[in-house]
Amino acid sequence: MKFRTKFCIFLAFLPAFFFVIFLILDSFYPLNLHMLEKQESKILKDKNEQIIAMQISDDEIWRFYVNSNQIPNMLKQSTIFFEDRYFYRHFGVNPASILRAFWHNLTSKNRVGASTITMQVARMMNPKERTYTNKIVEIFNAFQLEWHFSKDEILTMYFNLAPYGGNIEGVKAASFFYFHKDLPHLSIAQMALLSTIPKNPNQNRLDRHSNVNSLKNSLVGKLYQGGIIDKSSYKRAKEQKFSPKRYAYINQAQIYSDIAFKNGLKTSNLNLNLQNALLNFLKKEMKTLKNKKVENASAVMIDNQKMQVIAYISSHNQNAKNGQNDGVKSLKNVGSTLKPFIYSLALDNGLITPQKELIDTEIYLSEYIPKNYNKGFVGIISASDALGFSLNIPAVKLNNILAKDSLYELLKKAGLTQFEKEHYGESIALGGISLSLLDLAHLYTIYANGGALKPLEVAGDIIDKNVSLISPQSAYLTAQMLLNAPRAYLNSVWKNTLYKPKIMFKTGTSANAIDLYTIGISKKYTIAVWMGNFDGSKTDELSGGSSAAKVVFDMFEYLEKSEGVSEFNQPTGIEKRKICVDAYELKNECKNLQTDFLIDSVKLKNDCEFYRNEELFYLLESGYITQDEVKNSRCFYKFQEIKPLISNLDKTIISLNGANSRLGIKCTAILGDEIYIKFNNENFKKVKNAKTIFKSFDIGKHEVLCLDENSNLSTFEFEVVKFR
Repeated sequence: MKFRTKFCIFLAFLPAFFFVIFLILDSFYPLNLHMLEKQESKILKDKNEQIIAMQISDDEIWRFYVNSNQIPNMLKQSTIFFEDRYFYRHFGVNPASILRAFWHNLTSKNRVGASTITMQVARMMNPKERTYTNKIVEIFNAFQLEWHFSKDEILTMYFNLAPYGGNIEGVKAASFFYFHKDLPHLSIAQMALLSTIPKNPNQNRLDRHSNVNSLKNSLVGKLYQGGIIDKSSYKRAKEQKFSPKRYAYINQAQIYSDIAFKNGLKTSNLNLNLQNALLNFLKKEMKTLKNKKVENASAVMIDNQKMQVIAYISSHNQNAKNGQNDGVKSLKNVGSTLKPFIYSLALDNGLITPQKELIDTEIYLSEYIPKNYNKGFVGIISASDALGFSLNIPAVKLNNILAKDSLYELLKKAGLTQFEKEHYGESIALGGISLSLLDLAHLYTIYANGGALKPLEVAGDIIDKNVSLISPQSAYLTAQMLLNAPRAYLNSVWKNTLYKPKIMFKTGTSANAIDLYTIGISKKYTIAVWMGNFDGSKTDELSGGSSAAKVVFDMFEYLEKSEGVSEFNQPTGIEKRKICVDAYELKNECKNLQTDFLIDSVKLKNDCEFYRNEELFYLLESGYITQDEVKNSRCFYKFQEIKPLISNLDKTIISLNGANSRLGIKCTAILGDEIYIKFNNENFKKVKNAKTIFKSFDIGKHEVLCLDENSNLSTFEFEVVKFR
């Protein structure tokens, strides 16, 4: 009797003894929980939750973690049905399954397993060679899991750690790569197929299974027989067909995505719909230009109100020649794209109004002689048309007059200059500075933001610039000048812009037709497009207006259809009245009275110093003004002191024949029909004003002197050298 009592007491305390031993071992040999924290693969989504790109983990495994709420109940039921039907009843180990498997393995050549879901999780957390000793450790770890975690937590661990074939780990990654779906959107048949892969991931992986539909039908049949699904669901699942397939990972907007991943973003401000629309327009236009020696194209789109980059096309084709480059951030010559900023500064400084007449003729700025794109001259033209037709000479002239408030100072305020002003010289007005497409687009956003350059977000990076560059009034007026710009100069593109939305736009072409630009701006968006070759080679005589412009107009038409194109709002401080817009103002007479826009706070300037002798001579020669009008003008005191201009000469002349060089020399004076010219020690010779004189010069140094009727003398020294 006593023995029986002691034995009962022993049996009662035995579980407690083993439990204490378990707690001691659990303390000394804790679970390998760091396996639950393996690096996750990354997914970058756009602002509408569409996937932009995916990045594999450092160990080359595709894994995406999910929580219990993200896993469909049907997927849980299906997995438990196939893997561990007593999952919610046992304490980590199913003794009956172990005994049954042990007996089967002793009596049969075909080995079967008895691992519960908890035991599988334990093995995945601490993978080891399959031996009986390791199986005991696995059972102990299963007990630990059951002690420390709930059933739902263990099941979630299973779905995150389970292998699904190849380098796919976890059910979320499997759902994407096999079905291109997120878990909540899986069908019953798809969930059934996923449920059985971890049991033998290499044999059951769906991209290599010989008869995936036969397997699917067998699985959904078992789910129906087991009461997991009803008859209707069973029929629908049987009708669904599959083919062995693994989808490729998504990798769009690659360079943008790399920046976003580096900054730890999961959701970005990119708009994938707009990104793809812009990319398609870019590819379409590049196809039409395939025989024009242009291999590469890039584009960027900015939301002007939120100051976010919402489309970033580094290269229209990664497989094109040098297509892996980033055309959005690489520095390139920007051609005529900076001219609007000169006109904005000129408006703020009272040099022009939109209808103010400018003089487009030959000018000489020291040794710099700007030329128009077509090599000709227009003559008298309004400021709006000069900007719209992108004439070089008026832009260079205005920038020169702006002096210490010129384009260089604006770019310096924006943090876009690398050198001192002298380095760029007068050619900065025509794009003699290198900027990125992103810099250019960012700069143009000032026209939608009242002249202020605001911080810009790019894939998590912030271009932290916050400075007012021009007034809200000049920003608006410049936008209107380009909004109403003539489009005829766009050549073949012109016909395609007739019915396109009215936007502020500017084209640009760098020297030798290397870089081709168009920038379009509405109140809401800025779109900048570049075409050319990443290796810097020339295109086949293209221009920004005959290439990139088509893409910009097509994209704004797309935007107009989907959301409309917002208009610029006129700020206060602008008045409209009649003024004299003459290129040359006489004392008491106006030849061209126009209704024009003026900035209230700006006083118009018409200083005598603004006129150059080349321009005055053109006005006289063309009959715009007479010499009597010059003599009676308010600026006569200044004009009569202007020295003659000696042109057509360089400081060094290279003689190709090694003997002498025949040169054409021109002396231009403001007043008088005749002028006196002298070569070296010869006597002064009277010639017609501005007539080109041809003369031969020997090897050596020479001097030319020009004298006008007011005794203003100009001297120019040059040297003729032998060709080496």
